[in-house]
Amino acid sequence: MMPGRWVASVLLLALHGLLSLQPAARAEMQGDDGSIEDGSSIHFPVSPPVVPDAAEERREHFRALEAKDLFRYERLLAMSSPRNGSRRQARQTSKVPDVLSDTSEFAELPMRSALNIAHVGMYLVSVRFGTPALPFNLVLDTANDLTWISCRLRRRKGKHYGRSSAAQTMSVGADGVPVKKATTHFFRPSKSSSWRRIRCSQPECGVLPYTTCEKEFTQAASCSYHQKVLDGTVTIGIYGMEKATVALSDGKMAKLPGLVLGCSVMEAGLTVDAHDGVLSLGNGEVSFGVIASSRFASRFSFCLLSANSERTASSYLTFGPNPAVMGPGTMVTDISYNNYIHVAFGFRVTGISVGGQPLDIPPEVWDDKLRHGGVVLDTGTSVTAFVPAAYDAVTAALDSYLGHLPRITDMPGFEFCYNWTFTGDGVDPAHNVTIPSFDVELQGGAVLQADAKSVVMPEVQPGVACLAFRKLLEGPNIIGNVLMQEHIWEFEHRTGVMRFRKDKCTNHHLKGNSTTANIHQAYAPGPSASSDF
Repeated sequence: MMPGRWVASVLLLALHGLLSLQPAARAEMQGDDGSIEDGSSIHFPVSPPVVPDAAEERREHFRALEAKDLFRYERLLAMSSPRNGSRRQARQTSKVPDVLSDTSEFAELPMRSALNIAHVGMYLVSVRFGTPALPFNLVLDTANDLTWISCRLRRRKGKHYGRSSAAQTMSVGADGVPVKKATTHFFRPSKSSSWRRIRCSQPECGVLPYTTCEKEFTQAASCSYHQKVLDGTVTIGIYGMEKATVALSDGKMAKLPGLVLGCSVMEAGLTVDAHDGVLSLGNGEVSFGVIASSRFASRFSFCLLSANSERTASSYLTFGPNPAVMGPGTMVTDISYNNYIHVAFGFRVTGISVGGQPLDIPPEVWDDKLRHGGVVLDTGTSVTAFVPAAYDAVTAALDSYLGHLPRITDMPGFEFCYNWTFTGDGVDPAHNVTIPSFDVELQGGAVLQADAKSVVMPEVQPGVACLAFRKLLEGPNIIGNVLMQEHIWEFEHRTGVMRFRKDKCTNHHLKGNSTTANIHQAYAPGPSASSDF
């Protein structure tokens, strides 16, 4: 078996004992008529990031976007360890308060954030968890293996404490003064009849990441986790098994059982106050993507709308066959599994061309067998980031097309900015500007052709456009969602194959399914949605 290869059968074997204890989880997935046809798919609405219109808010948006990407990068570096290293580190360096591991008594710690970055560069997925099913907005994350939702646990007498009844998070305003922020939608396990807590005494707890069970524990102790990474982002909680209510391709609703869910009672850091949690699609044993796709042809796909899409626009995350993947221009390449960041995956780059001219980039930059080489795809990162050898070549090539424009040097997070109003398609004869083609050449002959707005970020502030790339001190290189937007992507980990093609992502809605549409519309970011989450 290849290192890092995502094989759903491994997960199912590891959790067999746990599933055998739960009739609800053991049951086959069923639709309204008691069965699901072969070849079915399930769908979850995905909403794009919101870019504000006002000049100052737009400037702050991109400043926060850069901060968020930097912390994501540090998080990936923190995961640069052999498989299961994160679990060992959690046990050695983190100690969850005893109250979290005792069934009869639970504590809730306040959620705080150092910066309000609501919806900055994040794609949100609407998923219904629990019985009865309730919708939650979770960040689409291909470089994470822990799916978690902000939780409210209760003590024996039902008393809640730690989080206020209003369930408000805290952020720091521009003047440094803490301000009240969004209301989070909490998952309440006590109100879900399908929730099954995992105990430290169950052997299945040992296959879960970031676990913090002590060597000596009571039979009642919950299987707890503590995910802490270099960027300061922390989530602490307990593991359980849960169901999700999903929309099938024929419009019916069904239950998806056997999902590993983190019930998070404490979150902190710059990336946790704009949503209800994280939906993991990474290469991990308990990733939501692993479990869900194992029931649907071992594949999932998504299409990332442009950040400039209408506020009401949405696309879909699909598990199972998706006809939209196959069409004119569909590219096929192998999935690359990073040996050092096991939760991440990507593709093998053979070169980059700008304006049809190959760039002089050392091949070792793309070698995923080297500790700091290779490329990972990260939907949680916005701006694509390269190590110096690649970044310098890319920016020099693009600057040769834009260097005659007045440079702007005081734009935080961006090195190459120009006093120029982006015209949409990248062609502006009046200023002698044509954004060149940008091709990422992949193993097997596939080519990722980026649009102009994925290479140059328009209107970082009024009249200023910037190259959409960032320099990394060390690898792996990161392909962010700006470069991935307006493409449909499919990942079939059982065969190690990736497919993608250009697509506006506006025609993937389920027809005649008002239930799914309502899930998304109830939580879709709107002009004033920054205070809704």
